[in-house]
Amino acid sequence: MIRLNETEYAYRAGLSLKELVSKYNADQKKTLAFDGFVVLINGKAIGTPEAEERILLDNDRILITPLLSGG
Repeated sequence: MIRLNETEYAYRAGLSLKELVSKYNADQKKTLAFDGFVVLINGKAIGTPEAEERILLDNDRILITPLLSGG
């Protein structure tokens, strides 16, 4: 089981975060992206290039949230 923003998905070997985000966006009718967002995998921040190509593991917990900048 993989959890993306509190939505559960079945684990599949070789599944990338980019593929999972596409599925999430289609299922939830939302737009998660990598640019302009913060990606946390199991509580650790991951850079955009690494996040897009990241192959997920069973029990991964992912949070993708918009990057807020102060002014």
